[in-house]
Amino acid sequence: MGDHDKLFKRVFRVPRHAAGLIRTMLPAALVARMDLSRLELVRASFVDPELRERHGDLVFRVPIDGKMAFIYFLVEHQSEPDALMAFRLLTYIQRLWAAILRDEPTRKTLPLVVPIVVHHGRGGWTKARTLHELVDGLDEMPELRAFVPNFEMIIDDLIRVDDRALLARPLEAFPKVALWVLRDARTIDALFEGLRAWHDEIQTLVASSRDLEDFESVMRYILRVSKDVSFETIRDKFIEVIPEVEAAMASPAEQLIQKGRQEGVQQGLKKGRQEGRQEANRTMLARQLQLRFGALGPEAEARIAQGSSVELEGWLERVITADTLDAVFAG
Repeated sequence: MGDHDKLFKRVFRVPRHAAGLIRTMLPAALVARMDLSRLELVRASFVDPELRERHGDLVFRVPIDGKMAFIYFLVEHQSEPDALMAFRLLTYIQRLWAAILRDEPTRKTLPLVVPIVVHHGRGGWTKARTLHELVDGLDEMPELRAFVPNFEMIIDDLIRVDDRALLARPLEAFPKVALWVLRDARTIDALFEGLRAWHDEIQTLVASSRDLEDFESVMRYILRVSKDVSFETIRDKFIEVIPEVEAAMASPAEQLIQKGRQEGVQQGLKKGRQEGRQEANRTMLARQLQLRFGALGPEAEARIAQGSSVELEGWLERVITADTLDAVFAG
């Protein structure tokens, strides 16, 4: 699962945060008919394991006028939006319906499923929003539209939502800040430009975050997706604009440093194993050549010393069948 999906799931798997997004995206008259106090996260087992690891899918159920309905959230972060997203969602919705029918074999109807795509690609959503847009021939044969399945996706296109609108959403500080960094963190200049507007929300997040876990998850995301920008640069800019975060900035930095050390140790061990295996092959090759062809001259010793791991393995294979020393190195 990618960094974007991890952050989205950490934030919006919490029902009260998802409820705020539902209030933002759905018509107020429909939201008024929902009992969002009973919003419940459900198991998304109908999604293939591979897709579940690649996409931030979350499914909730909620009563609407006393009947249970489902809200399907999917986070989409590709710079170029998926042209077949409507088809993908149709597949996921069908799997959800099939799972519900397996659990309730006497059911004779299908529950409502409302799909919401949260998109934070840099170019905005430019692809089809309805299933009919993907079906060839419907424009030329409109009389067939009634016979072809269709639905429209609700797209939360974050690049089209400015800071003022994002800050006005009925959400707590954590989900608001998360949506902001999902939108802007990959372009660090855009993040820094908007930092002052987010002063109060970040200050609130630091003050309210239990053990600073929420703030730290946001900072870790920024550090991971901002590529070559150093932690010191990000820390100094945050502290310049929001001095209150200075103490809170230490923990995510320490965690990343520790992660870097662990990765460095693992890479070092891997490199050490590779180099050790290569030296063993050099020693073995020299010994076998001496046993077959006698003392080695400077040229042969130089070839062995400079040989790559692939060359050494090839020479070791040929030393068994080669008739001469030159034949070993000829391949």
